[in-house]
Amino acid sequence: MYEMCAGVEKPGGAVVWHVMSKHTATTLCGQRLGRSVDGPSAQRAGHCSTCMALFGKLMTAPPAVGSPAPADR
Repeated sequence: MYEMCAGVEKPGGAVVWHVMSKHTATTLCGQRLGRSVDGPSAQRAGHCSTCMALFGKLMTAPPAVGSPAPADR
């Protein structure tokens, strides 16, 4: 599972939305999000292009061998 987390693009940079796995402490682009971001800044933030590109690759990659099949709803 993945979640979106607001944080700075790079130290001292603009606020952007990053993609983070729920099982790691870093974003897909390798950032560690330490400082909390206020609501208004997060609402106006764009998206981290590196995180979004990597997330796109993850979502279109074939399933890993041995991973469970998706459940029917």
